[in-house]
Amino acid sequence: MAYSAKGQKKYNKKTIIISASYRPGTDIKDGERVKAYLGQTGQSANSYIKGLIKADLDAKGFNINS
Repeated sequence: MAYSAKGQKKYNKKTIIISASYRPGTDIKDGERVKAYLGQTGQSANSYIKGLIKADLDAKGFNINS
């Protein structure tokens, strides 16, 4: 399949990106812990973060109506 700039732009509009960054001096140790955990478990950061967010929202009973 060939790359389509128009198709990629359309796909990107449907994508939601949420990120986290750990900064030196404030919370870098937590970031190192996350990286070590992901390495030990073989999970990607994306799947781990999505799982945490889903579990939290489910526990809070938060839903939106489509």
